[in-house]
Amino acid sequence: MRRSPVAGLALVAGLALTSSACGDDGGDAERFCGEVAANRDALTNPQLVYSDDIEPLLDLYRDIGDLAPLAVEADWNQLVSAYETASTVLPGDEESEQEALAAIYSSEESAAAIDAWLRANCAVEIGPVFTIVPHTPVTAPAPTVPDGTAAP
Repeated sequence: MRRSPVAGLALVAGLALTSSACGDDGGDAERFCGEVAANRDALTNPQLVYSDDIEPLLDLYRDIGDLAPLAVEADWNQLVSAYETASTVLPGDEESEQEALAAIYSSEESAAAIDAWLRANCAVEIGPVFTIVPHTPVTAPAPTVPDGTAAP
């Protein structure tokens, strides 16, 4: 068993990004909610010590993803893809490390969407979900005229 601290660190960072009224909208929402709740700790705080620890975690994500309702299926698959990319990191290879970081960063919006969906539909919390940039709508300030008052 070979240690892979960079891959493990990238997966842990990605997982930290990283969740009733469960209805059926394509997958098996009730089972999806139940599996996420039952595996919350493994999903959000995996114990990755050796490179051999990564594939079982990816399998868990894939298995739960098979149950994902359409509302979160694409977001869940985005996370799985990012974690799969992170699992290919070669320690000391800057290119593979940067590729993994880019994949993890690109999955931030999906992680936030999954967390919101799980809270709203399953009463399951997997967060907090930490992101580099906010993923909530930003409203622009009202335009002003030269005297500083709001424009009509």
